[in-house]
Amino acid sequence: MEKERNLASVEEKAYQIRIKREMTQSEFAKLLGISTSYVSNWENGYNEITVVLLNKICNTCYVTFDYMMGLSKKNNSNVVMLDEIDKKYLGKRLKDIRRNAKLTQEKMAKKINTYRFLISDYETGRKSISTADLKQICETFGYSADWCVGKLSECVRYKPVEKLKTKDMKDMISN
Repeated sequence: MEKERNLASVEEKAYQIRIKREMTQSEFAKLLGISTSYVSNWENGYNEITVVLLNKICNTCYVTFDYMMGLSKKNNSNVVMLDEIDKKYLGKRLKDIRRNAKLTQEKMAKKINTYRFLISDYETGRKSISTADLKQICETFGYSADWCVGKLSECVRYKPVEKLKTKDMKDMISN
């Protein structure tokens, strides 16, 4: 019997890809150029797949960021392979998303439940965005992650995901 899995969608999709390809953790790690323990750690919920590693998985396994993040159920054939993610390019796209939403960095940070200094660091390319924050931004504002990282030239939009606020959850529980 397989143990219950409680992974973020990106890590779960990576696990499913490995299983579908009938690969061991060691074989998958070798394919991606990483350690077996790193694969084991994300499959057991200890590590997050970074944006850099996600790009490598997408290129190697012919899947898209949007598919891996659960933004789309199918792959987009117009997505290009990138050797690496350009943090400054991604930062510009994130800044465009924030400005289109008419938000300050502080308000955007609150909306996706992160810190303002991280939004600033992401927008300037000083720091590589976490996969979780990229997914949260794409879900909240309805943008393609593939477009954000430069794998798509045309902007693809999705229906934004409405998140339940803590107050709304408390009201639902008390009723």
